[in-house]
Amino acid sequence: MSRAGELPAEGKSTATTMEDLNLVLGHKTSRSLADSESLASANRSSNMGCRVCRARKVKCDGRPNGCRNCERLQLECVDDDGSKSGSRRGSVPVSLRKIRTYRSCTSCRVSKTKCDGDRPRCSRCSARNLECQYDGGSAPRWARNLSKAPTSGSTEEDLESSLDASSIAGESLRSHSLIQSRENDVATSHRSSTRDTSSINPPIDFSDDTELSIHSWLISPDLPSGNNIRTVVDHYFANIHPLRCFAFVHRPSFARLLDKGFESDDEKALLHIICAQGAKFYALSINLEDQDAKASLIRAAGNSWAQKAEMLVLTNFGKISVQRLMTCILLYDFHFRLGEYTQALMLSGLAVRMAHALQLNVEFSPDILCAEANESSPPAVEKESRRRLMWACYILDAWTGSGVDQLTLLREADIKIQLPCNERNFRLRIPCVTETLGVGHVLQFLPPAIVPRRPASNMGIMAYYIRIVTLWKRVVRYVKHLNTSPPPWLPESDFAALDADLRSWGRHLPEFISYSTDTIYARLESDQLGSLVLLHCTYHHNLLDLYRISMPDLFKLIKPFYFPPNQQEFLQSLQADCFYHAKQISTILAEAVQHGARYLADSLLPCFAYDSSRVMLYYIARLLDLSRPDAETIVVDAINAVESNSKILRTMAALFPLADSLATTTERWLAKIRKTFAQDEHMSDRPLHGDEERSPILTGSPVTSSPDEAMGALGLARLAQGQSSDMKPIDRDAWNKMESGSPTASKRGAGSVSGASSQPEITPARSKLQHEQPVSQRTPPGATTSHMDHQAVDLSDLQNYLSWDMYGIMEMNDNGLKAGIEDNGMPSWSAI
Repeated sequence: MSRAGELPAEGKSTATTMEDLNLVLGHKTSRSLADSESLASANRSSNMGCRVCRARKVKCDGRPNGCRNCERLQLECVDDDGSKSGSRRGSVPVSLRKIRTYRSCTSCRVSKTKCDGDRPRCSRCSARNLECQYDGGSAPRWARNLSKAPTSGSTEEDLESSLDASSIAGESLRSHSLIQSRENDVATSHRSSTRDTSSINPPIDFSDDTELSIHSWLISPDLPSGNNIRTVVDHYFANIHPLRCFAFVHRPSFARLLDKGFESDDEKALLHIICAQGAKFYALSINLEDQDAKASLIRAAGNSWAQKAEMLVLTNFGKISVQRLMTCILLYDFHFRLGEYTQALMLSGLAVRMAHALQLNVEFSPDILCAEANESSPPAVEKESRRRLMWACYILDAWTGSGVDQLTLLREADIKIQLPCNERNFRLRIPCVTETLGVGHVLQFLPPAIVPRRPASNMGIMAYYIRIVTLWKRVVRYVKHLNTSPPPWLPESDFAALDADLRSWGRHLPEFISYSTDTIYARLESDQLGSLVLLHCTYHHNLLDLYRISMPDLFKLIKPFYFPPNQQEFLQSLQADCFYHAKQISTILAEAVQHGARYLADSLLPCFAYDSSRVMLYYIARLLDLSRPDAETIVVDAINAVESNSKILRTMAALFPLADSLATTTERWLAKIRKTFAQDEHMSDRPLHGDEERSPILTGSPVTSSPDEAMGALGLARLAQGQSSDMKPIDRDAWNKMESGSPTASKRGAGSVSGASSQPEITPARSKLQHEQPVSQRTPPGATTSHMDHQAVDLSDLQNYLSWDMYGIMEMNDNGLKAGIEDNGMPSWSAI
């Protein structure tokens, strides 16, 4: 028998087995617990992220041996416990490491040049002996966060590693330009000085966003290669080439040269500025969730390439060539887009003088059709390119001033070349005869045998744009010299002639460039919608400019007309017409933006939208008779149009920094009007229909702002003050033949057409430009030619220098727009 408490042999064996099993299970359980604790610790580490990512306030992937963020930025990755992970920074070849800087100095940022971030003075400021100042410290705020005392469980060794990581971060962030806006930089500086404990977003950096980092080549100082360079070139030809008269580069020839390679500095300069212009629109086409980052990318894209092109031109500016002139014109537009108006002004003078030196204002030879076998004569495409280049200089010269004779460098009578042909003939190298500035006229030396029946059929949008700009010059000169002109209500007045010529231009546009739905989609397919929009906005703005004589307070006319009581109906019709054309501009822009912001690519469109808005606001606030039955409809439509303009200006702000300021000004005016006219005694009793909301602008009270504030920051002509002593009497010979069919007060209205230009005429009148001749009449018996068509180009007395006043723009209460002129004052030569 077994003793009490003893187990039998089988029971003992069973107990031993159970004990071994428990030992095994206990060992596995402890191992499982250890593994789970290790996994939980790893998960916590992954969730918490490394110290560098937490300090930078970005998401960390928690990857062992260094997270991807630190690897991309080439920083030492510091774990949560303070230990350094196995960084991949050392594995990156020195030649491939990014040279990055956290903050540019003030001087480099204002001049939009690359700064290496060296302290106390960067290399650029040292080379130019400039004062070098930085707005902030040498390391970002997150680097300082690394040096703060760690959590209670940290050791002294952890603190040292934290400080070491901070120094590494601060040092590795030196010397690559960051995309940052001036406003964000100022705001960051302000917040850091007032709220040190608040979280501040660092300046936008390519490396902070994987989606953005793949486009870092757009701000590289070197041109891209392969597909990237062809991409930006394609964007240039799709967006800039069709505008105004910028289509002077023959695309097939340029593509062939791109394949072959650019050898001379002149060709390289042209390539750089074309890529710089195209880079802006490539950046615009990128889909990014962060719109602020996208806007900053657009502003910075291509700037380094434009600076390289400018350096190549100015280093040896005494050398003159066609390629250099092309570069100067595109540089002018590039600076104007960025709001750098002083640089644009100087480049405009250089470009016009180059055109004079190259004698582009005369035909290269009488052989327009290139029928003669002459090896010394350039091919037809080169001749056409020269013509387009000259007309580009003319447009540049026209838009640089504001009707000031003393600043004019080009006169129409000296440009003895025909207008540009259409884009199809240019691209296919087809020589052809077109008209000159004179409607119905061709070059005088052309034999009748080669003159086609309708030379105008060979012209495209560019030719009609040149003519409308010529009319604009006449309008601005008229408005600036009102004291020498007869009253506008007289049939023989200069106003009546200009009004008739402008409306005749609009009526006689060929169908393929008229503003219609069919034309819009046709031009959309050929990347010419932007040029069509610009053409028709310019036309409506011409009429708005002409009718501004009815709003002297808004436009600050120096010596406005006095309208007697018996001409009040005529005055009101002018004001209504001005409002009508302002609304037409808004409608055209709203339709264009639906197809894409890139079709609002011309730098004049923000100015047109701004003037459209202020005319409409002024009209409904001060001029509209609110007792009219349709007054509320007019007010609501005007407010909607102004709001649409403001949204469009915000959309264009990435391409044109000025647009943002114009939108802010417009919105401020609209808010004041809403506040001032919240109650309306005429319409408060009127019932609402459906979902219609009551407009807040329903009184006739004037806006209570001061005249300087109310008239706004942008207007034509602030340069010419006290120029009455230099005024020349306008040659009225061309208008003396007009009959009594000119516009009168009783026949005027919104969208009305003057009767003066409707009288038939069989033969075009003799132009005063000696290099022109009328086209021989072989028209069908039923065809007629407007008398004012050819009189519109009687330009012998026109010497004005017209522009959308860049100096009026600089009068805005924004010191940033005045950078570049010492003491923020107007240059001495502008006090004319």
